[in-house]
Amino acid sequence: MKLPPMQLVKRGPPLSAAQWESYFHADGSIKSVEQIKQIIFRGGIAPEIRVDVWKYLLGYFSWESTENERQQIRKRKINDYFRMKLQWKTISSEQEQRFSIFRERRNLIEKDVTRTDRMVQFFAGEKNPNLQVLYDVLMTYCMYHFDLGYVQGMSDLLSPLVVVMENEVDAFWCFAGLMDRMWHNFELEQTGMKRQLMHLQTLVQFYDPQLYTYLESHDSGNFFFCFRWILILFKREFQFSEIPYLWEVMWTDLPCQNFHLLFTVAILDSEKNTLMDNQFGFNEILKHINDATNTIPLEDTLRKAEAISLQMMQHKNLPCAVKEILGLVPHSSSSSSSSSSSSSSSVDGSSSREPSPCAVCVDAVGDSSTDDTQPCSAEDSAEDRALEALNEAADVGMSNFYL
Repeated sequence: MKLPPMQLVKRGPPLSAAQWESYFHADGSIKSVEQIKQIIFRGGIAPEIRVDVWKYLLGYFSWESTENERQQIRKRKINDYFRMKLQWKTISSEQEQRFSIFRERRNLIEKDVTRTDRMVQFFAGEKNPNLQVLYDVLMTYCMYHFDLGYVQGMSDLLSPLVVVMENEVDAFWCFAGLMDRMWHNFELEQTGMKRQLMHLQTLVQFYDPQLYTYLESHDSGNFFFCFRWILILFKREFQFSEIPYLWEVMWTDLPCQNFHLLFTVAILDSEKNTLMDNQFGFNEILKHINDATNTIPLEDTLRKAEAISLQMMQHKNLPCAVKEILGLVPHSSSSSSSSSSSSSSSVDGSSSREPSPCAVCVDAVGDSSTDDTQPCSAEDSAEDRALEALNEAADVGMSNFYL
């Protein structure tokens, strides 16, 4: 069955200061949260209130918190931040000699900070104090999340937060909230990245089998040319000034789970003719994608991504593999109980569950005869086979597609 026609999607104005104030109860708690998120999804946030609204989107404050509660929360967070900062600042040289992982992380942070967004005025120039804020926040995050520490790419995610917050403590806690959503991207085994690329394969195979077949036949079916897009949430693909708008739209988690993957599909759909008409192979595709930096029309791509989501959600026989990726099917009670104990809004929408689409859904995802009322499960699922196939190539992805 073909997809429904693509609808014309309209964007809207940003959430204004007057609108934002109107959503507060007398005690400072916020009402109509979903309505706020809808406005943000449609048009973003007015720059003058971004510093406040981001704290809610990134979990610094809960939407239900009162003004008095937020004052206490901030005091506690300030104390917690400087306590953790003191931990690494008071490590002696003797301790450091016997603390190899600390040395490695510090050296990597030092190297990355000096080359993060130096063309942006906020970080430009020698001895810029804002670079010290980047360094201190990243070092303190290593104390906050010992297991993850620092991985290349995190400085890219932090820099817009430092610019918007203009406060070291607030930037840290917003960064911690962002990493709660995205830490799977930086796992040593790259499980989160592999899974998202596999999900992207499934979405493109269903949405545009012709493009999928072309990429598969030109050594690009693993979609590793999209690695950097997903790793740092398109941070390097748009102008720095556009990133806050793009990110806050995605942080609403609307209109469905894994909207960032549909955003990727939208970009690929726009580039399809160029790739296919020129018979680009892997190297040419990679070069073309890298050359597209700062040329992708953000508003048009957001419209197209939402239109694609509507096409999929209105499809009467949407394969269960696609439904799982977009969060359009109920999950088992065991999955629900486990998700309640961990973050439910990871970048790939799978931090607390492991979807297992059946082989029919993944290998013949466009087959409308698939009984999508049945659960997706198979001992030797296509997802497992895809992950195994991606495993070795993913190690190449970090080195080849981030820098």
